[in-house]
Amino acid sequence: MLEKFPWWKLLVGFLLFIFFHQIYGILGGGTLAAILGEGIESIYAHMKMYFYAYLVLSLVDYWRRRDQISSPSTFWTTRMLVAASFPWMSIAIWFIPIALGVELGTYQLAYSLTLTVFGLYFAIRLDEGLEGVEFRPALRWLIWLAFAAALITYVGFSFQTPENFFRAV
Repeated sequence: MLEKFPWWKLLVGFLLFIFFHQIYGILGGGTLAAILGEGIESIYAHMKMYFYAYLVLSLVDYWRRRDQISSPSTFWTTRMLVAASFPWMSIAIWFIPIALGVELGTYQLAYSLTLTVFGLYFAIRLDEGLEGVEFRPALRWLIWLAFAAALITYVGFSFQTPENFFRAV
């Protein structure tokens, strides 16, 4: 039997994204604020906010369902795959109008908020679809490597992002 979509996850994920988007101002700047939020206006900072929001959401989901999860290792490997990949997929989708030569103009904020919700919906559907998948050891290690790379670059690029692609337009 199919379960209903967990709308609470979408709402909480969106609120977490907004929280991480505002944390730099909430904390008044500084190193921790830059690592957790938007110290530099950049595409990468927004991907980082997706990443952190999804990680916290996964922690809440695990805590709520911990007695029902048969393999915590599988649960976390799946979540690390989604956390490392969905920000890239979401940003690729965000860039579609720009790639087609469409200027977002005054609609950019509304478009961005809509795509933020879509990106989180995408992540939740991914973790729902991958729930319970057993990964071979080599793939599990590659997923953890991708997750570590994401975490390292999100923290490392909190203070200076590479030129061109990662700079906000």
